[in-house]
Amino acid sequence: MGTMTAQMLIGAGHPNHDGIDPKRYLFLSENSRPAWLLVEENIFQTTNREKRVVWIPTVKDMLEDAFLMIGLHVVKDLELVQLARSFSKVATSHRLELYDSFEEAQRRELYEKCRGLTTFPKIILSVFSGSSIIRQLGVIEKYEMDIEVCSPAYVRLSSPWSTERTIKGSLTRTVE
Repeated sequence: MGTMTAQMLIGAGHPNHDGIDPKRYLFLSENSRPAWLLVEENIFQTTNREKRVVWIPTVKDMLEDAFLMIGLHVVKDLELVQLARSFSKVATSHRLELYDSFEEAQRRELYEKCRGLTTFPKIILSVFSGSSIIRQLGVIEKYEMDIEVCSPAYVRLSSPWSTERTIKGSLTRTVE
């Protein structure tokens, strides 16, 4: 597993106080080969590998691949599941490589079907510095889900290869 560059909390939003009651967690690992890891419990407490789903996403559509993963493994929309299985017998398996499992036209059809879902749970997406999906956030506009996107407002980083420290952003920025 490489460096975690994004995470999603997936669950129910509170009707009065915002926030989320997460039931599942999705982590994006990036380095030489990206991977989405979906767990039903806290990853640090889960030892049962059957409760983990690992997808090797497409590079260009990593974020949309995550939403498709949620549609198939969390929402379990019957029409979406049937469509995916008509394209690939392993569509709902616990380990999937999207380039090998679906052709580009099939993925596009699955994304379109997924965008039409109205039963998505609430998602809180945290995108860390250096994540590839920062450039893909615009796709969220095509979905009807409740979502909060958190990206760094302030970053202070040191590098083991340099004595310099990088500081960007502000600690006083707030969303109204």
